[in-house]
Amino acid sequence: MRSLRLVTAFLLALAAAGPMALGADWGTGALMVIIERESSSLLVVDSVHGHKVLGRVEGLGVLQHASITFSRDGRFAYVISRDSLLSKVDLLTMKLAAQVKTGESAVGLAVTQDGLHIAVSNYKPPGVVIVRDDDFTIAKSIPTGGKTVGLVDAPDNLLIVADMEKDSIMAIDAGDPDFPIVKKFDNVGEEPYDGVLTPDARYYVAGFFLSPWMGLLDLWKMDKVEKIPLPARDDITGAAPVLKVPHLEGWFDAGGFLFAPIVGGEGLAIIDAASWKTVGVIPLRAHPIFALVRPDQRQIWVNYAMGEFHDTVDIIDVQKREVIKTLKPGGKVFHLQFTPKGMAAYVSSYADNKVLVYDTKTFEVIASIAARGPSGIFCSDRSSKFGL
Repeated sequence: MRSLRLVTAFLLALAAAGPMALGADWGTGALMVIIERESSSLLVVDSVHGHKVLGRVEGLGVLQHASITFSRDGRFAYVISRDSLLSKVDLLTMKLAAQVKTGESAVGLAVTQDGLHIAVSNYKPPGVVIVRDDDFTIAKSIPTGGKTVGLVDAPDNLLIVADMEKDSIMAIDAGDPDFPIVKKFDNVGEEPYDGVLTPDARYYVAGFFLSPWMGLLDLWKMDKVEKIPLPARDDITGAAPVLKVPHLEGWFDAGGFLFAPIVGGEGLAIIDAASWKTVGVIPLRAHPIFALVRPDQRQIWVNYAMGEFHDTVDIIDVQKREVIKTLKPGGKVFHLQFTPKGMAAYVSSYADNKVLVYDTKTFEVIASIAARGPSGIFCSDRSSKFGL
């Protein structure tokens, strides 16, 4: 009887230890999770061991503009669909662990700093929905009066979010069981459409559709939202510029400067990260969508909006501030992402149903991954970074 109890206890302990103890032969520190937009699925790839496909998870809702973030330990991926279906995917079993509907229309999500909750920004009904991670039930619905955008997690267990229709930016205390709005700034700019946290997690920056500036909130002071002017009309071609700060954090710090895609002009704005002044523009061939910096900050990889150059990726040398290489990965390059230390770059070709993996030193293709209409690509190293 005693031996039977010992065997039972061992089996229970083994089950509790999870899939790694049961035979999964990968870790979760450097997984690339690829959204397959039209088939409501995601593809998981091990970027360390030969860019091997580990599995596919389906039934994730409408994945146009879908976003993904990760649990603190990197085991789970959280996916928010356009129709507000929040999914929890186990990256060791490649199975759906939980799902909950948070509304009718959503655009973003964030995991709180303590890892206990997932927050979803909703268009409809307008507001922020807080979901418990342990049982995946709704802990709180926070009405805001307008569509919420630019939701990020921030230090001190805060959530920062903008209201598109009320022209405001708010801070929510995720450490308080009531999730109160502890700061609100009104009239920050007309129609904020997204926001991003700087890599040091100090500044929240919002882009506006109808105002010729960015909104800058210093999270250390939390006293006001400053206006950061955009490049003058004469500095770029096209209509009055709107700084593109898209759902997937498409602008970054490199060498002490921020390089931000300009929609309404064909270039990257160069912003001094110390003074927050626009100091120049890198001309490009078309309207950029994303500008992603390699982890060592020596290169910026840029793709373009739908049009003549939808199949093109340009690589910019940060020191020279010019294009040094052009790649043609395939039709409709929707997104690109680096592996954690930047040895490889994943580039999705939606039209050609593939993701190409490039060596970032030689620019050679080192792997081609078949995927169903791939769009966004997310690396699991986001689990250890603010704002992602």
